[in-house]
Amino acid sequence: MPTYGGDEVNAVVLDVGSTWTRAGFAGEDLPRGYFPSHVGRVADTYHVGDTESSIWRADMETLGVMEDGVVKDWDVLERLWEHSMKHLHATASEHPLLVSEAAWSSSEQRGRSAELAFEKLGSPAFYTCKAPVMAAFGTGKHTALVLDVGGENSSASAVFEGFNLAKSVCHQQLGGEHVSRQLLDRLKTDYSYEPTPLFDIKHKAAVEIRKPPSITRQGRQATGSFMCEMRLRLMLEFKEAVCEVLDRPLRPGQTTSKPPKPFEFPDGFNIAAGPDLRYSGPELLFNPSQLDRSPDQDKLAGVHELVVKSIMACDIDLRPHLLNSIVLAGGSTLFPGFADRLSLALQEMCPGSRVKLHSPSSDMERKTSAWLGGSILASLGTFHQLWISKAEYEEHGAAIVDKKCH
Repeated sequence: MPTYGGDEVNAVVLDVGSTWTRAGFAGEDLPRGYFPSHVGRVADTYHVGDTESSIWRADMETLGVMEDGVVKDWDVLERLWEHSMKHLHATASEHPLLVSEAAWSSSEQRGRSAELAFEKLGSPAFYTCKAPVMAAFGTGKHTALVLDVGGENSSASAVFEGFNLAKSVCHQQLGGEHVSRQLLDRLKTDYSYEPTPLFDIKHKAAVEIRKPPSITRQGRQATGSFMCEMRLRLMLEFKEAVCEVLDRPLRPGQTTSKPPKPFEFPDGFNIAAGPDLRYSGPELLFNPSQLDRSPDQDKLAGVHELVVKSIMACDIDLRPHLLNSIVLAGGSTLFPGFADRLSLALQEMCPGSRVKLHSPSSDMERKTSAWLGGSILASLGTFHQLWISKAEYEEHGAAIVDKKCH
């Protein structure tokens, strides 16, 4: 059997999340590809990538790949993998493939990933790794509590000596897209405003603050799924420019001494965002009871509570080490003030314990920490024995995945 590892191999590492896909080569510091995981489809034609998926086309639906952190649409996943290879100018049959998976991914899901890699892409070797393990490695940790807050999900999971502890996994459907949807609802309710995406703007004129936009539309009819996706992408920009997490719980109607923050949407509508927008959105991550539309909000926990629940599921001797090594991953942990609020909340919940948070130094590294961990793992000389070769897969079938991928 051929071996893969170290300098002998140029493995491809893919980390497909609910909102973003990261693709690149093992041993590199950042992924070469970073594009939306939502794709466009007209009839049987798929449009993948940042530009292709955002160009208006009549009757184009926007499709997601994940639901509750696991793959729901394997056709979309196949297109994302194919686009990744094309973006990297890589021939799939010449590169071993390492992919991430949710900590709660099932054996069936892992088997289907292997089937896609070997039978559709023609990969020579394959490995699937738990995302928390990859995120921990990406931050230089072999033992850590990984809090990952992405687009659709938040999860907390303990990693011990490079292994994901299944009993510690806590996850829920609460993430950055819920923040975006709530902010869109607030804009509609309190400001009588719905953003017009760029594809439908022909001309615009400057308007005074909080005045309705003055635009000439293209008159392009879009599907509901495409319009929703374009508005969510607008809200990504809004959140990055405006939103923050306060160091203490935000009460409804509360004011702060911090000044409003100006923001102008692509259609010319501009506001000075006060507490109702700046802080109330990210507050949901710590206080899901303030979520406007969720039938299951009573079952949701703040991210700090998720961390403690995960730690308490571990052996008592391990708990102090995990509290002292909390790794932040996912784009929704990047709100200014998030880390400080989390640290204070954990200190209040775990008095007398030492709490220490770890995260990559740059925003992009935190958004791609799981990918970076996979890049590190797949480039290690000792990793070659872990690859599942095509011959092994053909001999043992999908059962080999659970045996070799821990």
